Amino acid sequence: MLTHNAGRHAMEDALGEVLNRPMPTSGVSFSGKTDPQILMEILSAHDLTDHITDGRFEAILEVYQSFLGRTLPHKSNLLPGVADLVSSLHARPDVKLGLLTGNLQPMAYAKLRAVGLDQYFAFGAFGSDHHERNSLPSFALQRAEAQTGHAFIGEEVIVIGDTPNDIACANIVGASSVAVCTGRFSRKDLAPYSPDLLLDDLTDPTLLLDMI
Repeated sequence: MLTHNAGRHAMEDALGEVLNRPMPTSGVSFSGKTDPQILMEILSAHDLTDHITDGRFEAILEVYQSFLGRTLPHKSNLLPGVADLVSSLHARPDVKLGLLTGNLQPMAYAKLRAVGLDQYFAFGAFGSDHHERNSLPSFALQRAEAQTGHAFIGEEVIVIGDTPNDIACANIVGASSVAVCTGRFSRKDLAPYSPDLLLDDLTDPTLLLDMI
């Protein structure tokens, strides 16, 4: 899905609200990171790392979620092919869908709700679980096992994403990776990270379905 920089704008507004000063974020990439990691990098860039432990870090994230929650319904749109793919995979008895995202859990489901996909993901791993993106797959796998009674390992797991960090976190747990060039990273950007499958978009998911 696309949110047209709603997250960046909400984070800047939250920083300004809590710290009572403008706080530009243009030097920090938001792509493929957790919300806490993004905020840590912004504060570090402004030599304000003391706010990570003085209570204002949590306050900024709370205000960020409030601002973003109000904006999402007006700023979100689903990319072509995604709705059909998610609904068809959800209906398959041999597939269990999980959400793996750097967003804080409430925001993750708010984003899905804004595009009508929240009912398809019964579990997941979130920026609320850990600030390091590569730590999230283990949370997702634990919750998948709790949901199904099956311990998913290796190629039984497929991570679909649009950033190099998505490919890296798949590699951490020996999962297969599918990189889709619908975000900020092009085919040329993603190919050097050697995903198992590289797609321009999800309008024709034949190769992905073959992998499954």
